[in-house]
Amino acid sequence: MRRMNKIKTISIGILLLLLLSSAPASASSGGSDQPLSINITSPENGTSFNSDVVPHEVRVIADISSKYAIANITVDSGWETVEAGPSSHIEESVHVESGGENSIVVTVTDEKGNSVSETTTFTIITGPPLSPGYTIQYAVYGEVTDPEGEPLQDCRVTINSSVWLDFNNVPLGSTSMTDTSGNYLIENVYGPELMITADKEGFRRYRSVESFDNTSVEFNIVMVPEEKESPGFGFITGISGIAFAAICVIFIHAGNRAQRSLEK
Repeated sequence: MRRMNKIKTISIGILLLLLLSSAPASASSGGSDQPLSINITSPENGTSFNSDVVPHEVRVIADISSKYAIANITVDSGWETVEAGPSSHIEESVHVESGGENSIVVTVTDEKGNSVSETTTFTIITGPPLSPGYTIQYAVYGEVTDPEGEPLQDCRVTINSSVWLDFNNVPLGSTSMTDTSGNYLIENVYGPELMITADKEGFRRYRSVESFDNTSVEFNIVMVPEEKESPGFGFITGISGIAFAAICVIFIHAGNRAQRSLEK
């Protein structure tokens, strides 16, 4: 009898183990059968955007999948927490205190007490967004000649951005020396306007600010020779000045003599 009771006890224990093993596992936030899931579509994780209003307002868009009825939804920026209505799709605005890297956490709780959270991390760039022209890179090529159309070799052509500066507050750009045919090529210069200069000994410096519709453009430069004094011109000018000064002295001396004669 005791042996039968022992067998029954073992059988019941095995049956209970089988029942427990066949029962569905409890849902957790990390399991594949979790009763809740969140998909934040905006702002996407790892993205960046501009904002020039403080505190910064961020529009949060998310889709929620729930096995049971949704009881509560919160959107937390660490600076402000907003409660959203129970829905499978939310679009809520929440404020963020400062620029730089920020995170927003969306938490959903269902009627059974299950809860899940999803975090999106993003970067806020303070200030208004840049015009598309500020991010375009240009390639400029062309020929440098004198007024007669003769190519000028070893002319230094520099093209700088009118906006972008390096760490020393010097406009970003590049320099090219013309070849034997007077040709130059400068690439990867940011717009929207380009400052173009050209220098060569014996010629006036060329300066121009240009804006282009195309990212690859031909721009030719005509250099004007420096004005040179004719030989002997300086000597003649000096003699003329001395002669004029001598005449002035003579007239002044004569005037003084006349004045003294009248006084006598």
